[in-house]
Amino acid sequence: MLGTQGNNSDRTIAFLIFDALLVALVVLCVIYHDRPIFVTSRPELPKVTPAYPLVGNLPELLRNLWHDPKRQYGMLHLMDSFQKQFGKGGMPFTMTAPGASFGGRTVAINRPEYIQWAQKTNFENYEKGYHFRKNMQDVLSEHGIFAADGQVWKKQRKMASHIFSVGNFRTHVQKTVQSDLELLMKLAKDAADSGTRLNLPDVMFRFTLDTFGEMAFNANLNCLPTETKGLQEEVPFATAFDFAQQVMVERFFDPFWRFTECFSAQGRQMRRAVKVLRKTCFEIIDKRLANQASGMSMGAVDNKEGKDLLQLFMDMGLQRDELLPVVLNFIIAGRDTTAQALSWAFLELHKHPDIVKKIREEASRVIGDRFMEYDDLKRLPYTNAVFYEVLRLYPSVPKNIKVAVKDDIIRPYAQDLDRTGSDEKEEIMPTERLPDIKVQKGTTVMWSDWVMARMPEIWGEDCKELKPERFLKADGSLRTYSTYKFHAFNAGPRLCLGQTLATYEGMAVLIALLTKYDVVLDDEELAKDPPTYAESLTLPITNPYMATLHPL
Repeated sequence: MLGTQGNNSDRTIAFLIFDALLVALVVLCVIYHDRPIFVTSRPELPKVTPAYPLVGNLPELLRNLWHDPKRQYGMLHLMDSFQKQFGKGGMPFTMTAPGASFGGRTVAINRPEYIQWAQKTNFENYEKGYHFRKNMQDVLSEHGIFAADGQVWKKQRKMASHIFSVGNFRTHVQKTVQSDLELLMKLAKDAADSGTRLNLPDVMFRFTLDTFGEMAFNANLNCLPTETKGLQEEVPFATAFDFAQQVMVERFFDPFWRFTECFSAQGRQMRRAVKVLRKTCFEIIDKRLANQASGMSMGAVDNKEGKDLLQLFMDMGLQRDELLPVVLNFIIAGRDTTAQALSWAFLELHKHPDIVKKIREEASRVIGDRFMEYDDLKRLPYTNAVFYEVLRLYPSVPKNIKVAVKDDIIRPYAQDLDRTGSDEKEEIMPTERLPDIKVQKGTTVMWSDWVMARMPEIWGEDCKELKPERFLKADGSLRTYSTYKFHAFNAGPRLCLGQTLATYEGMAVLIALLTKYDVVLDDEELAKDPPTYAESLTLPITNPYMATLHPL
């Protein structure tokens, strides 16, 4: 009897605990009916719907973020869709979800006025944040310039700025670009003579990897062959780098990635990719260290004076392992951005032969048959406008996030939009005043340059069209915008150091190829499988197109 009474008592206690937990769950679901626990309600902003108790918008996020066979979904698709539904007129909107990276509340601020606040007015309050650094740690390091904040970032940026002097552009940079252009044109001739179709995005990645490797690290990576048969050889570093970027993005939506990658096939492939990246970078570093130990100088950018990027950081006292993230971080900046801009440019120019004609006419008038030089930049406004317009539509870093360090109120009208260096006097404004945004500590703010490029509130009703004239004044000279509006090169203290390098290199490639060849793509192939972006830190084409070169 005593045993029976004891069992009944245990069951009663168990039922009471269960009932209490159930009641607590119901109460939490009532209080947090549209958001995770402890996330405050922000009714003053449009909220993404549907939203569910305790998980917020997580089901909707996951539904959109899983790629379908036609590659119609992803983060950019999601943000574009949400902006149209909940951020009409360019208004900010908010969403919530549990999770390690986007846990809590996220506010989308796809307007120049808001971005200026986060990137300039109250710059110190908006950082990459803990989870951003941890997601990048095994590849780019949490102390690398791409992910770092505060003094660590400032020190690296200041050091890197030394290689972007005008003197270096006129000597080392120009010499390197033109040397690799010679290789590119030999490859183009071989392709044209043999009728071989080129995976042009792959060629652009090879070109920029070679040029930046030589410019920044005095390393000959030998990625760009002079004959098409050489393209059959894979570049292990590039393949590993592309895969690693994809995985790092996916980590933002998997709070358990540190556990799942220990056992998953993707995790094993990621570890192999990291080994490939480390091996290539350490080869560059070890060669430099060995030469330095033997008394041989390998840091001269023009063999007479100055130092390349690697030498500058070595002079800071960085050791072998500390130099690894320096090499990787700057490769993503120097290789990916320009290569992707060129890949999208040739795809768009295929649709616009009238623009190609104008590029050729300007190049013929200004530089003739030679390669473009650094001092030609200001003399080629139309080609520059084309390159910028491509970058406006296809920004190489299409999305960004920051985390608020302290509570803040973003006040878009408490500041004038910074138009330093801009020709524009008036911005396209919404019909109603943009609201202030209350931001709590730990809130994620997010924006997308790709989405902003497609917003009529910012760029007008023709925003989705490729229109180089957007960047030209009435007299034909180059028109400039606020960096918070034309945001392809970032803005504020984090304005891209390599803007001039990317512009010069991109224009030089366009002119070199387009003045010698018609770059012809297969319209039936494009219609059957339209090239689109891949989910990554940057904006690669997920299904690269093939091009045939026809001599002019």
